[in-house]
Amino acid sequence: MENKPSVLYRGIKIDYNKLQSFKFSGVDLKVNYAPIIDQYGRKTVTDGNEYGVYMSDNLSMVTSAYGDLHHDGIPIHNNLSIYNERIIIPSVAVIYQINTDGLNVRKPFISDQLRGHYNNGFQGDEWITDFVPADNYTLYRVRIGADILHDAEDIDLSKIDDISEQVKQKLEMRKYRLEIFANAMERMLPMKRNAIGRDELNILKSIYGKNGLKYINEDSLITSNVDGMLRYLVAKTFKQNESDIDFQTIRYINGLKGQAINIDSIIEILKNDKIKNMQDKVAFEERKKQEGVPYVTSKFDKKEKRLDGLMSMVFLRRKKDNQYKKEQAQVNTSINENKTREDQEWEMIKEKYDYDELEPERQQIVEQQFREMIYKRRMSEIGIDDNLFDDITEETEIAENVERSGKRMM
Repeated sequence: MENKPSVLYRGIKIDYNKLQSFKFSGVDLKVNYAPIIDQYGRKTVTDGNEYGVYMSDNLSMVTSAYGDLHHDGIPIHNNLSIYNERIIIPSVAVIYQINTDGLNVRKPFISDQLRGHYNNGFQGDEWITDFVPADNYTLYRVRIGADILHDAEDIDLSKIDDISEQVKQKLEMRKYRLEIFANAMERMLPMKRNAIGRDELNILKSIYGKNGLKYINEDSLITSNVDGMLRYLVAKTFKQNESDIDFQTIRYINGLKGQAINIDSIIEILKNDKIKNMQDKVAFEERKKQEGVPYVTSKFDKKEKRLDGLMSMVFLRRKKDNQYKKEQAQVNTSINENKTREDQEWEMIKEKYDYDELEPERQQIVEQQFREMIYKRRMSEIGIDDNLFDDITEETEIAENVERSGKRMM
């Protein structure tokens, strides 16, 4: 028998329904069902190959055949397909790196009908053992597969005790989004749903996927830059009619990403497109009149309405942003002025009461009273009250009297 490799790899897939009871580490790796005895009296697995825990000496085979999941999972809606893709809760791919020291590792016998699929067609060899103790393996990679809304995602393995919880939380959140998405797609008119292509699917991902516009308040978006403003326009357009997504307008907004360099340029592009649309409309009408045929201008009218609506959104949002900037600037100015005044007042108080000459306990009293004075003034929004300075004097004198009394009693 050939010498066994010192390191082998094993990959498995776990679906959502089995995840609750699955242990990612700390347990032995073994076949989870009894062997099947073939006609020759040999122990086999369900496909007829030798019974045991299968591994490979080719990491690329394991990561490709078991680690990269393609449309693998549990369907949320069996009869619904978007852009020829089912809506599924993806499976989780787990890859182990196995130390073969002390293991009874051997090459398995392979059934005749599966010899052409040996090692999934990759170079290298398959190996088996009866079971792999928990101390003989480490997790090489844990990956949540891609689904219609999300790309594949690798789990952070640095916190070994938290892996199961990480996977469960991420999959539950995906399930939540996918169910909302499936319900929305089910309500969509079949003709419109069947017309969804790659561009529309990317739009749907930005709406229903991770950080999707469906789950945010569009007014909370930062719109001081181009990306933020365009994201705001998409969110606003979507939420104006969630049941009938305006893909055409959203595609137009997304097309501005490569053109606009600032908010003003977004407005300029919209204005120029409106002028161009009006010119095209006039030319179209003149041509049809010359041809003497009936015509309608609904295509141009819809585009004009779209551009007017987007310009209105940008103007209103920019006005709100500018008002916020102005208010924030006033607040910052006020804060700076108050800070300067408070610093000056503190220096005056320190000088008035010879702060540096006071005992630490009396310094603490002066500081506390000063902070209370500032707090009261901020709360009441009034000027400095001289009585508050008197409070500091009174507290200081009380402290001095207490100290003298204490000394007399000793």
